[in-house]
Amino acid sequence: MYSITFHHHARQTVLIKDKSAVVTTAAAADIPPALVFNGSSTGVPESIDTILSSKLSNIWMQRQLIKGDSGETLILDGLTVRLVNLFSSTGFKGLLIELQVADEGGEFDARVAGIEAHLAEIHAKDYKTSSDSMAADSHNDICDLAYQYVCALES
Repeated sequence: MYSITFHHHARQTVLIKDKSAVVTTAAAADIPPALVFNGSSTGVPESIDTILSSKLSNIWMQRQLIKGDSGETLILDGLTVRLVNLFSSTGFKGLLIELQVADEGGEFDARVAGIEAHLAEIHAKDYKTSSDSMAADSHNDICDLAYQYVCALES
């Protein structure tokens, strides 16, 4: 099971297991007021990672935590580029590059090819790309993005 939290997507967390996903949030604004009013919620949400590590620690202790640190977002001619250094308990894991184009036509593939050409130019030996989606017949951007992170990191 994978848990990926996107701070640049309203602190949503995607849990992925076997090409199935659940999206949760830790943003207080996302808690319906009726749940607070009837006592079902305190109004102060805990992230799913906090719940997994504190309340379900016996089944979640063997996890590997990879954290993105010192991220930057660049917007270049209709292309959004997010860069983040990835670290685990053993040290630096790599640089994650997320690309997003407002218009998803063939232009995106050309831009990915351009980035790959730049990586080859600077002699980057080990890089992986992923544009996979969880389900070919339907698209959920946040779930697909989380799945692409998983595909790039585990292969």
